[in-house]
Amino acid sequence: MSRILLISPSFFGYRQRVSEELIRQGYDVECVDDRPREDVTFKSLAKISYKLVDAPIDQYATLIAKKVAEGRFNQVIYLGGMSFCWTRKQFERIRNASNAQFTAYLWDSIANCQRFEASMDLFDRVLSFEPKDCVAYGLELRPLFYSGAYKGLPLEPEDGFEWDACFIGSVHQPSKFHSVLDISRSLKNRGLRVFTWFYMPSRSVAQLRRLTDPVYRGVDFRFDSLTSAEVANVYRRSKCIIDSPQEGQFGLTMRTLETVGAHRKLITANRDVANYDFHNACDVLIWQDENSLADAFFSKPYQPLAEEIYESYSIVEFVRTLLDVNHVYHGYVRKENR
Repeated sequence: MSRILLISPSFFGYRQRVSEELIRQGYDVECVDDRPREDVTFKSLAKISYKLVDAPIDQYATLIAKKVAEGRFNQVIYLGGMSFCWTRKQFERIRNASNAQFTAYLWDSIANCQRFEASMDLFDRVLSFEPKDCVAYGLELRPLFYSGAYKGLPLEPEDGFEWDACFIGSVHQPSKFHSVLDISRSLKNRGLRVFTWFYMPSRSVAQLRRLTDPVYRGVDFRFDSLTSAEVANVYRRSKCIIDSPQEGQFGLTMRTLETVGAHRKLITANRDVANYDFHNACDVLIWQDENSLADAFFSKPYQPLAEEIYESYSIVEFVRTLLDVNHVYHGYVRKENR
């Protein structure tokens, strides 16, 4: 049985879902974190600069190199982004410990990754969710995925929709929150029913945002995250999902792909969504301001896509693309004048 070492942060359950799918496809998988610690002190210092925590990072590089050398892995997959903490010299220690295939998948823009760019050429393959990075660095484009929890939801629940639109997600990034709040308030002002779950990683982060940005004041935040099943249940009862990328990013968020899998309409501040094969102006609204919304957007029913489009964004296809250099994603075509 082929063995895979999956190096990735554990937050939001992405690593667990990918690991479970790899196992389902017949692989023996071992998972490790991509940083030595995740306590508040380490994370706070790392956010400033990884140089401030380089001693434990160096020790961790030696530990991972030993695991790679002894683990008889056929493939080593790095799944992450800004949490890539190793210097090139440290990562060379890991890379040179084995003849395994090394693959990287980035869900952050390279501009947000302090150290990854210096080690990029040490990977046999590098895939990214960010189209502009794929052009600039010659990477393979592969959007994220939706998991099985979002597949098979009814086009409309038997008892009707409870919400016209919903947003569930982290809002500690200011530009993203500004967009999401603008969309949700504009919809509410039109008399539409909007469910929001504004997640903050901690009360201290929420307080800092309130002190430095007036938009955060007077808003109720949530400090516990919902499970995939709970999110899917809200999507089941919602006509539309609201989304916005972080500042400077064009790559599709996980929420966008969950919307595809859930067969729901999408309102997003990401203009680049128009270049993907699931884009349909009747079901995907690109938000600029409150004048962006036509009444027909909510009154017209969702139009299902071809089944192969849904499948291409599933976690099954995502994992197959990571594993097979010949399994390529083709759903993005850059259109002019968009």
